[in-house]
Amino acid sequence: MHIPFLSSCNSYNFKYWCNWILILQETGDKVMDLKKRKKIIDLKEEAKHLYHHGDQNIHEIAEELNKSQRTIYRWLQFPLKDKNLVKKDQPLRKSRQGKISEATYNRIYQIKEENPKRSAEKIRSILQREECKYLPSETSIRRFLLKKGMGRVAGQSRQGYIVFQREKPNELWQIDIAGVQTVGHLGQLYLFAVIDDCSRFVPAAFYAPNEKGVHVIRLLQEAILSQGRPIQILADNGTQFKNTLGELGTKYTKLLHLLDIDPIFARVRHPQTKGKLERFFGTIKSSFLSEARLMVAKNPEMNLPAFNELLKEWLEFYNNRHKHRSLPHRCSPNTIYFDQSRRIYRPIEVAINWERWIADLDERLVSKQNFIHFRGAKYPVPPGFAGLKVELMIYDQIFQIYRDNLLIQEYSLPQYIYSKNRDVIRLISKNGTFGYKGKYYNLDYKMAGQQIRVSESADGKELHIYYEDQLIRKIPLE
Repeated sequence: MHIPFLSSCNSYNFKYWCNWILILQETGDKVMDLKKRKKIIDLKEEAKHLYHHGDQNIHEIAEELNKSQRTIYRWLQFPLKDKNLVKKDQPLRKSRQGKISEATYNRIYQIKEENPKRSAEKIRSILQREECKYLPSETSIRRFLLKKGMGRVAGQSRQGYIVFQREKPNELWQIDIAGVQTVGHLGQLYLFAVIDDCSRFVPAAFYAPNEKGVHVIRLLQEAILSQGRPIQILADNGTQFKNTLGELGTKYTKLLHLLDIDPIFARVRHPQTKGKLERFFGTIKSSFLSEARLMVAKNPEMNLPAFNELLKEWLEFYNNRHKHRSLPHRCSPNTIYFDQSRRIYRPIEVAINWERWIADLDERLVSKQNFIHFRGAKYPVPPGFAGLKVELMIYDQIFQIYRDNLLIQEYSLPQYIYSKNRDVIRLISKNGTFGYKGKYYNLDYKMAGQQIRVSESADGKELHIYYEDQLIRKIPLE
């Protein structure tokens, strides 16, 4: 920069004027900075006024003030930091909550140690139920657990997959059966579940004692009656969905065709096709199953229906309050699934006899004395069917005998057959003994030919013998 009047000045005068120029420049910068801060304060005040008194949303305020929505959110959430520029009647930012006590951190350690699969979110909810005085954030809990070496271990690098997602809820459902899961005295259980591909909403899920295809029909009944029919359902190639030859024609595919639902199937030995449902099964194991096993251990009298009630309560949380990372803004599945502008809703338009679809089918050969054998007992059949095969339709409490689609007889099943998951039925031999797990136990020869129910005690040390729903004896297990 050339200054003409300084050309004749000596070096001392030159330094003097240069210092003055620097002082004036710094003063000007401070004045400009002060004006800029005052302008920002005015914009913040205007944003608050428009939001609280102008009935405008965040998006409209951001457009009017030519700012980003994130900036408007920050202005509305936090007060001004420059105390010299804040008005006297303007509230200051709230002070930080009290320091987290050592007792709280010890409690966090105990909760994690009791069940290592508990996440920071789950631990915080437990502390909240216990009415902790200073409730730490999930980040603080996660940081503390990492210091203690109890955090989540980083997984190995995974191969990338092509992600697909349907655009509308109820456009595609995924259905599958999780692998066997052992749950205390309930024994081995199988999880049946169906999930919406677009929203990750779970219309229905429950545990069953086996992998029979009848539970798939029960699952479809519960999901479709509550949420309508989807356009397509994606399944794997298990025998519950296809026959042993890998072809269609099963009860599952026939029901879908009746309901105008297109059945599609994943590639063989490629579970990634149903990746969303597989990920849901992983969430079940880490979030629900670890806690549910503790509940079962503390309640030896809990049966399978009560266990499914626990799952139903957890599903209500998952669908309505769980923050799903794969969804926009980490919203809950319920938010996307019930979006009326996109959701497909198709109620059932045909009459469905669900009992007939749910029934388990079997065949028996009628003896010369007009009897059939079923579950260790004899049942008479009307004359005229000796030597012929008849069909059995088995429900929860009854079973029906058919010949050429004609009902010829119906019998009630003993209620206790389905009342306990681990109960078994035995017939007393002529010498008064019965077998259980490879060993024989003596009961009474006078009960020869009678049917009894055998059940293990909760601690597994005794056999409880029931006759006509009455406990008649306790036998120590050898």
